[in-house]
Amino acid sequence: MNSTTYDKKPESRTGFNKFPIRLLAVIAFSIFFSETLVMVIFTLLPPFSSKLIEALVDSTALIALLSPILYYFMFRPLLLHISERRQTEDALRMVKIELEDRVIERTTEFKLANEQLTAWARELEQHNRENKLLSEMVDFLQTSLTAEESYPIITQFASKLFPNDSGALYIFRASRNLLELTTAWGDALPEEPGFHPDDCWALRRGQPHIVIDNSIGVRCQHIKNKLLPYICMPMMAHGETLGVLHLVLNSYDAAKGIEHLEAKQRLLSGMAEHIGLAVANLKLRETLRSLSIRDPLTGLFNRRYMEESLEREQYRSERNNIPLGIIMIDIDHFKRFNDTFGHDAGDTILRAFGALLQKMIRGFDIACRYGGEEFCVILSGASLEVTLKRAEQLREAVKQMQVQYEQPLSAITLSLGVAVFPQHGSTSQDVLQAADSALYRAKKDGRDRVCTAEEIILSDTKDRLEE
Repeated sequence: MNSTTYDKKPESRTGFNKFPIRLLAVIAFSIFFSETLVMVIFTLLPPFSSKLIEALVDSTALIALLSPILYYFMFRPLLLHISERRQTEDALRMVKIELEDRVIERTTEFKLANEQLTAWARELEQHNRENKLLSEMVDFLQTSLTAEESYPIITQFASKLFPNDSGALYIFRASRNLLELTTAWGDALPEEPGFHPDDCWALRRGQPHIVIDNSIGVRCQHIKNKLLPYICMPMMAHGETLGVLHLVLNSYDAAKGIEHLEAKQRLLSGMAEHIGLAVANLKLRETLRSLSIRDPLTGLFNRRYMEESLEREQYRSERNNIPLGIIMIDIDHFKRFNDTFGHDAGDTILRAFGALLQKMIRGFDIACRYGGEEFCVILSGASLEVTLKRAEQLREAVKQMQVQYEQPLSAITLSLGVAVFPQHGSTSQDVLQAADSALYRAKKDGRDRVCTAEEIILSDTKDRLEE
């Protein structure tokens, strides 16, 4: 259209330039011819014809002659020029509209690209925030001393990573037959304190289990609320399943689409991986620490831990001005028992006595296997009277202990020595030595009895007075 318009413009301009010469010639000839014709006609008319009629006829003939000439040589080029100008304007208008459409299209594209970039930037910012929180959580978990100490940390960071959701962490018991609720966050808290491993599809299948739509999803049996969407994420570490991380989704987030759910699943998977490794390391650390301070046969503390604890308890006793009781225990004729029933039966007796000892002491008391068939109990804040009473209770209780190993085993008896800090020594080691001496005095006097360091002191004083 543009090329056609621009090709016609030079022709119209050329014709328009030739127009004045042609027009003057034609007009001059027409006027001359019409005037001549009018003069001839009116010469032939009668003399009474008025000049007015002559003028009218003359002007009418002149107009009739000049109209086609004026139209063809003057108005027609002008009309063609106006038409071409309109076509050019229409073409320019179309080009303008096309350019405006392109501008609108490009603006829309730029707007969509800007929105997408903004969404990507927001997503990247959210991803960086989540990674930072995960890194902080891992740092706190790695510096935790026990698994129980790590659970409140997990709750705190989980509520930040999933602020609109609820969740819970379940850990396997040592028996592996039940998962216990260790921590939870959010509004939709679990109703049960634990569940059987077969009640969770994630644990059965060894992969994440997601239920969004109740009509098509297979729900886990440990989920009591049948309406809430959720994700169960198995927690693995070192090739072992430690538990499951359960996340209850809010309805608004669940309806955002598959991409949003996949993002939450990835975040939950990363969190489960970090928590699993941290909990496994903490449990392994606890196991190693337990092996280093506990006797593997009886489960009591070992001699090394007892010596460290005894020094600590001495400082506490001095600071708080309270007594510290010590009981040294020996199983009577244990070698003869082993020779009669065998060493396996003897180990069974030691395990049973260790369990009895743990049952009869307070939570803050310390029971240790001193070596072989010898044991030691440290009683914080116990006077001589209380320590002696506790020793007598142990001596009587062990006689009632019934142990089965292929056959009922015979009852055992104890010899016990009692001493109290600072009454029987200025240091904890002196008191321990005093209790040990009292123990040997009890064995010397016939076994199955309790002897105190006080009795040894009185006996030594009496002997010196007699000498």
